[in-house]
Parts: sequence; structure tokens; C-alpha cells
Amino acid sequence: MKIRKISAVLVAVMMMSLFAGCGKKDEQSIETMQDDYSKYVTLGEYKGLEYTPQKTEVTDEDIKYYADSLVYQNTTTTPIYEGIASEGDTVNIDFVGYVDGVPFDGGDSQGQGYDLVLGSHSFVDDFEEQIVGHSPGDAFDVNVTFPDDYSSEDLAGKDALFETTLNYIAQIETPEYDDALIASATDYSTVEEYETAKRAELEEQNATNDLAADKNGLVQKVLDASDVSEYPATEVEDRVQSMMDSVTEEAEANGVDIDTYLSNYGYTLDTFRSQIKESVETYIREKMIFLTIAGQEGITATDEETEAKVQELLTQTGLTDKETLSSVYGYTDDDYSYEVIYQKVVDLIYENAVAVDAPADGEASDGDASGNSGMIDDYGTTEE
Repeated sequence: MKIRKISAVLVAVMMMSLFAGCGKKDEQSIETMQDDYSKYVTLGEYKGLEYTPQKTEVTDEDIKYYADSLVYQNTTTTPIYEGIASEGDTVNIDFVGYVDGVPFDGGDSQGQGYDLVLGSHSFVDDFEEQIVGHSPGDAFDVNVTFPDDYSSEDLAGKDALFETTLNYIAQIETPEYDDALIASATDYSTVEEYETAKRAELEEQNATNDLAADKNGLVQKVLDASDVSEYPATEVEDRVQSMMDSVTEEAEANGVDIDTYLSNYGYTLDTFRSQIKESVETYIREKMIFLTIAGQEGITATDEETEAKVQELLTQTGLTDKETLSSVYGYTDDDYSYEVIYQKVVDLIYENAVAVDAPADGEASDGDASGNSGMIDDYGTTEE
């Protein structure tokens, strides 16, 4: 389970840590919410919904990815400081590029060293050929002409000089993918054991992801089929203002006003607030629908279940106490209870759904449980 995401727009907000320190809204019991919300919610069907179960197979390409990764992780590179560079060698070079005697952006390795396979044509034409024949320690000029259709207009068609140093020739030793590698680099003894274990791991991961996709698709159907005539204005405004306050605090911490801060991310104050409000309404719409279902079905959250959810979120976030968790993510006690109720409602919808075969090729589908009707996160919130 992930921390609830209100919308794609707020994922970016959370990535900027703008959620940190969200103020807590006034406490309101789940029962009070259900009574208030149910006045404005018209539920669609949420039992007996049809869906096509996802079944993601593990392919040979999936197993090959693990094999190739293991080989790569155990490939060694030894610097060689003698000899002559030849085509096909991997060399480590430093360079500074000049056009008309002036260094240009992106033309400097900044002394960090750059690994280049001679003959790979990953650099501009004639660059790599001029390294061939040099030895480690050599400093020399490489002269090239950028093509007329080069991606940078400032460099297209221009002559350039690169002051270049050949640091070393890399001797690369790539191990064979065999039982000896498996025994030395993993907890398994043979290629067969390793691949069997990886296949089992992937099958388990796919089953988990497929189940989540099935549930998410069903959740979206419930949300699409239900209607909310009005949002609780106070709750919407409280959440919006809480987030705006957090943004303001973040701006002040960076020594700028909120307008300047938001402009750095391409927002005006009005457009940002508008998107926040839209996102909050999306979240509250879901909450209204799911708490209404919970009320009809007698679904509740016990104190023990709520506390377990708190501990689960603490483990996920790496935080150590509920107070910090609530402060950082703007949770109230009832938000934790709702997380429990939400999952119970999702399970109810899934357990009462009807699995059907996928439509034959060419047949139209009105949206299936794969999420084709809209990508959604673990909690049914639509993501772009």
C-alpha cells in the first residue's frame, strides 16, 4: 500500500516536499462523514461488476534480463597504462572542446574521464578515428566538423577542436554466464536453479501486480458509475488552504514570495490553487463514494485495525511516530480509519465481481479491469 496520492499534479507537489507540514483539519468522525456525504452521493453498481482478470506471463526475455544484469554486475575493468589504442578498444579520455577558440557547453569532460568504445561512432564523425594509434598519457588535438543537421544549432556545421588526453585503455573481462558464475555471485549453484528461482519471483510479482490492476479497474468502474452532486465546501477549502499554507512556508524557507516560488515550476498562484482544488475534489469524491458504500455495507474500522495501518505507514515512510507522520502527510485520526475502510470496500467490490474472458480480437470493449479506462493508483485516484 502506498501513501494516498490525490492526483498526478500533487505527486509533483509532494516530490517538492510541499506536503510537509500540512495543517490538520478539524476532526470529524467517520460516522458523521457518512451521514453528510450520503446526501450527495448516488451510487452506481458496485457488486456483480464484470472484469477480465489480468495474467502477465513471465517471458524468456524477462529471465534474460536477469542473466544479462548478473553478467554486467560481474564484469571487471582494469586500466592499462601502456600499449596503443586500436579500433574496438574501450578507452578513457578527457577532453575540452572549442569552437572559434571558445569552449562550448557540453564539450568538456571536466576531468571526470569518459569511457569510449573506439569504432562505436557515438561521437561526432572522425573523433574516434583520431584516438586510434595513441598511447595512454598522450595529449593531442582532435579536429572535427559537426554535421549541418546537428541537434545544437550553435554547433551545426561548425569546425571544432578538442584538446584530448588518453588516460588509459580499459581491459574489460566479461564472465561467462554459467554455473561457475551463478555459484560465485548468487545463493544458487546452477543456472537452472537461478533461473527457476527468478521465474518464481517474477510470477509472484506479476500475480501481485495483476491483482492490483484488476482491483483498480473495478474501482474505476464504481467511480465512473456513481454520481456526486455536491462537495462539502468546508472540507475542500480546508484541505486546499492547508496545502497552500505549506507552499507558502516552503517559499518563505527559500527566501522568496509564493508567486516567485510557483513561477519556477510554471505556475501562477491562481492556476496552482485551481489545480490543487480540482485534485482535492477528485480525492474527496472518491472518499464520499467509498464511505457511502461502507455505510450501506456496515463496513467499519476497529481501533486495532487503524493502529495496524498507522504502523504499516510508519514502516513504509521510515518515520518513527504517528505525530510526525500526521504532520508530514496532513493525516487526521479519521484519515487512518478511512484507509482501512477504503481497502475493505475495494475487497468487497473485488470479491463480488464476475471474472469474464477477454473479448475476442476485433470485438469492442467498454473498458476492462486492466485500467484502459484510466490509469489509477492503489486508491482509485485517476492519474494522467
